Amino acid sequence: MEENTTDFGGELKSLAEIADLIEKNNLLKDEDIQIKISLEKPKYNKILNHFREIDWNSEKFFISFGKVSFKFVLKR
Repeated sequence: MEENTTDFGGELKSLAEIADLIEKNNLLKDEDIQIKISLEKPKYNKILNHFREIDWNSEKFFISFGKVSFKFVLKR
């Protein structure tokens, strides 16, 4: 069985760094930004399982860093 070596906290830090770069961009800094990420069910569930169990049956969820939100959507 393959061992999961991905550090989810490190992955979230990467998204936060991307959000920070976007917020500092002069063209976009005063805007609310939403980045949509469509994922197949296995990958979507893998990410969603790091969050609240009450959300595990949803088809979309958001992770927000300031004015930048990442919208994860289950690909249909």
